[in-house]
Amino acid sequence: MDVDRAHAHSDHHRAEVERSEVYGCFYCLQTYPPGEIDEWITEADGGESALCPRCGIDSVLGSASGLPIAEAFLRAMHARWFG
Repeated sequence: MDVDRAHAHSDHHRAEVERSEVYGCFYCLQTYPPGEIDEWITEADGGESALCPRCGIDSVLGSASGLPIAEAFLRAMHARWFG
């Protein structure tokens, strides 16, 4: 999947994240298991966008998105959105 279209899975995605078996952050490039996300953006979107438990940035993708939660893909996302 192209990184521009994949970006849509990084916000307003609470239900998708809660169904995921693994998460990855395309800012800090860390992956982690379910249950580690405990903060969500609340003001801007009503608590629907996850914050990374490692770096606090809202650049989280969940495996239920169908995206590859792997280092190479997270690096490509990082390069596009933060590079």
